[in-house]
Amino acid sequence: MSTIRLIYIILHILEIWLLFVAGKKMSKTTTNREYWRKSLWAFIPYVFVLGLRFGHNIDWNYYCKTYVQYQVMDWNTTEPLFASFFYVFNSIGIPYFIVISLQVAFFMYSFLLLCKHFKNCLYYVLPLLPVVAQSNDNYIRWYWAVSFILIGFYWILSNKGRKYLVGLIFFIAGILVHNGSVILLLFIPAYFFLNKKFFSPKFSAIAIFISVFFMSIAIMSFINDIATYLYLLGGNSIRDANISKYLLKVNDITSVGLSDVTGIKEYGMITKCIVCISFLPVVVYAPRFLAKYKYGALFYNLFIIGAFFNPFFSTVEIFDRYSKTLLIFQAVVAGITYYKLLRDKYKGGILRLFCMFSMLCCFYPFIRYSFLTKSDYRMMYIWNADGKEYIDTNLYILDMVKNR
Repeated sequence: MSTIRLIYIILHILEIWLLFVAGKKMSKTTTNREYWRKSLWAFIPYVFVLGLRFGHNIDWNYYCKTYVQYQVMDWNTTEPLFASFFYVFNSIGIPYFIVISLQVAFFMYSFLLLCKHFKNCLYYVLPLLPVVAQSNDNYIRWYWAVSFILIGFYWILSNKGRKYLVGLIFFIAGILVHNGSVILLLFIPAYFFLNKKFFSPKFSAIAIFISVFFMSIAIMSFINDIATYLYLLGGNSIRDANISKYLLKVNDITSVGLSDVTGIKEYGMITKCIVCISFLPVVVYAPRFLAKYKYGALFYNLFIIGAFFNPFFSTVEIFDRYSKTLLIFQAVVAGITYYKLLRDKYKGGILRLFCMFSMLCCFYPFIRYSFLTKSDYRMMYIWNADGKEYIDTNLYILDMVKNR
């Protein structure tokens, strides 16, 4: 095992442990000021591990190349807020890795805002965030937009004055960072219609089981074709569209086989089983535990929708973003469920053991990526840059074309 890979694994293990410690400290806070002061225990490891990465995936390198060349503000864009970020940061000489760190910190801030509604279970919730939001490693601009959306969602869920106006402003800001996030405006009607009643756990479990085990290659291919047309509507070339179809997360939970790159493939049986085990106790038991929370049904239902669509949406990047956004709520729903099921009254029981195994399965994407990824350049940090500004994206594209 190389030093780069070893450091990568150690840093992520420490990150998960420190997020558990952070959750423990934050769950005991009694004031808003204390909550955010203790949140430094969450910000520091998360920003260090994810913010100081170097060359991970295509987006990091593409935006780095764009950033260093961003000398003039581009007003001929439908995403001016993102363009202004790059222009201002570049103009005042902020290094690219600091920009990435700010994006990561902003996402953590938006997530912690939502978590204020579920503060007592944070020490099970926070360690799951790097797993459910693992695509933040690649979808940089998307998660920047999602951060604004989550803050807007927090405002809509709050009891503050003008909450709808402020919430809408943040939603619009997210759209001006990434136009694709306009679909996330559906969070607003979801607030009104999905918080009234929990989806049936039995129906949800069956639907997710069917989604994971029986979604055919034909459906995946159909979705892939739709993605191509959408990409072309954005003014991109056929070549870029074909490449984009294969810009799938190398660390995705639904990747198939031992390669680092996925194409349009069926799940491997082991992966299917691991996905179902990680979801099963959460889907079945979460409603009874979340019922006492004001927005428990809303978060559960959004998670179920994401869990259902994720198996086939994850095969195409343009759709993968949406299912992964909904799976952010998995951290909250699963964290609360594990917190309740692992209490002393379940100690020694079969349910407790199965719950622990389920929680371990949640970390399968990290375990898989850490040990089965072939190339160390996917695991480097800024101290491994060796004078480079970024990695040639052709390395990733050639891997994808070769392994698709």
